Amino acid sequence: MHRFEAEKAEELISEKRKRIQPIEPFEEVIGSIEDKNTAVDFGAGIGYFTVPLSKHFKRVFAIEAQEEMAEKLRKRLKTLGVENVGIIISDKPIDFDFEVSLILFANVLHEVENWRELLEWSRIAKHVIVIDWKKVRTDFGPPLEERIGEEEMKRVLNEIFKNVKKFDFYKYHYFFLCSKE
Repeated sequence: MHRFEAEKAEELISEKRKRIQPIEPFEEVIGSIEDKNTAVDFGAGIGYFTVPLSKHFKRVFAIEAQEEMAEKLRKRLKTLGVENVGIIISDKPIDFDFEVSLILFANVLHEVENWRELLEWSRIAKHVIVIDWKKVRTDFGPPLEERIGEEEMKRVLNEIFKNVKKFDFYKYHYFFLCSKE
């Protein structure tokens, strides 16, 4: 498994990304979540989803494994005037001592060997969103062999969460909203 290269970070907020994975459907789903206290963006990159989360939630924690990406995110948040995001540099789950409303895994689980363990950990949250690459051949995105198939992901999510809802917003990505209740 490999991580997204920090040198290519600007691709994460490019016009191409906005066409392939528009943010509006994501914001529609998070807008429907009642508890908007704390959100966690695991594998935040430079904040494609972190920034919208900051508009909807009181507090957001962006967890990013790569220091260079975290620094680019920090600068981007400062430029945008976003003040309710804390950045945590880690590739491991964090034990929060408060209730978490939402954990987001966007385009990151395919980069993690222990992705099932991460999903188990995410049960600390009331809601979990998983967005990741469909296992279809494309000229962009991660290698096909690193992608997690949609059916496998759905099966694992159904084992962990009581409610799993699938959305068909994106051509190249699947989108699941999960909750404990």
